Amino acid sequence: MGPHVDRFLKRFVAFGSEPGVASYLALFHPDATLQDAGMERPLRVPEIPEHIESLLRLVPDFRMTPERWRERGGTVFVEASNRATLAGAEARWRSVYCVDLEGDLVVRGRRYYDRRPLYARLDPSLPALPVHAPRDREPVALADPLGGAERIVATFGGAWSQPNAETLASLFREDGTLVGPDLPRPLGRSELGGYHAALRSLFSDLRMELLTWAGDDALAFAEWRLSGEVVGRRVFVDVADRFDLAGGLILAGRAYFDTLSLAATLVSLRPAEIPA
Repeated sequence: MGPHVDRFLKRFVAFGSEPGVASYLALFHPDATLQDAGMERPLRVPEIPEHIESLLRLVPDFRMTPERWRERGGTVFVEASNRATLAGAEARWRSVYCVDLEGDLVVRGRRYYDRRPLYARLDPSLPALPVHAPRDREPVALADPLGGAERIVATFGGAWSQPNAETLASLFREDGTLVGPDLPRPLGRSELGGYHAALRSLFSDLRMELLTWAGDDALAFAEWRLSGEVVGRRVFVDVADRFDLAGGLILAGRAYFDTLSLAATLVSLRPAEIPA
């Protein structure tokens, strides 16, 4: 990574340790946009102070700790842990930030996390995605080691777009796991085919479009636009994935997306199928 990325990360870490409007605005180019979970459209820079002020009023003790990152071609992915007091109790959650830089300033920022576990502390009646019990499938052969983040990311996206659920499982090591915001626990390799089939059952014509990626042989990030048909309407979900890699396969994957927005969309289209 170049010195411009180092300067951005230094300011980003400083903001996370002591959040404030001034330290947040210092991250952005004057022409930047910001997209956060649940937003109908990206914010422009003049709108950002009100956004961060409202967040800090709700959770004044919010802290964000960047843990791992990768950069490629001016795009930086940062995986972070977050904590705050919400509804009188400590809340902890994880997120992925994906930013495009011009120099050391953000020109396009996106944050991926699931709002539902946090908002449900305030309103437990919020809609949730259907919970499908993971199920084992017949063992599948491991894929040949792919080597390199670019090949693994591309093959992973192709596997989600295929009706053959076993293709996804073949990309994981025998001890590999996947964590998702809609999952009660990490899934083992033998359960991934069932999860793949369950998610595809929410949509028809499921597709995964790769937007950008960064990484190496040990750690990779990818940003996607997932889409599918629901009762004749095309539904879009933006997703970020993080992959720990070993020996050319996935050792541990974690998906980041907002289940609240997706569940609210599905309940408006198929209200009888989506529980609160």
